[in-house]
Amino acid sequence: MNKTKGLDFIKRYTMILVLIVVTAFFAWRTGGAILLPMNVSSLISQNAYVFILATGMLLCILTGGNIDLSVGSVVCFVGAIGAVLMVNMKMNMWLAILIMFVIGTLIGAFQGFWIAYVRIPPFIVTLAGMLAFRGLSNVVLQGLRAEVRAVGKRMHARVGAAAAGDLYPLAADL
Repeated sequence: MNKTKGLDFIKRYTMILVLIVVTAFFAWRTGGAILLPMNVSSLISQNAYVFILATGMLLCILTGGNIDLSVGSVVCFVGAIGAVLMVNMKMNMWLAILIMFVIGTLIGAFQGFWIAYVRIPPFIVTLAGMLAFRGLSNVVLQGLRAEVRAVGKRMHARVGAAAAGDLYPLAADL
């Protein structure tokens, strides 16, 4: 009886136990630097978008038990559109964000239509979306890359294979 309780505990909390072991290992290897407040803060701020995407994925999993395979490709596609709008078309950053939000919502509604009304399995719809939107991202960026970064308190961006100094200021402060 005791052995089954121990196995149930391990099955239930495997991921937490592994997280503790991995954290302890890196704390030991870095001399505790990984657990410094500044490092933890940097980890959280650099991965904020992953937390937002994970929250959306959690809703998909909780409501229907499905996983949206296209979420990363849709983020890439919408981000590519935003970069082109802000850099190439010199659009205001807030207007570009609004357009990006609308496009992302329309993509979600489009995929939801195929799942809810046509009854195509979510795995198939989101797999097709993953491939389609990753390809469309390459079309929008013409096979190049987009980069947005902060320089001081101003946002700067570039699209393409420009030289390292060719950053274009965006119309908003941080």
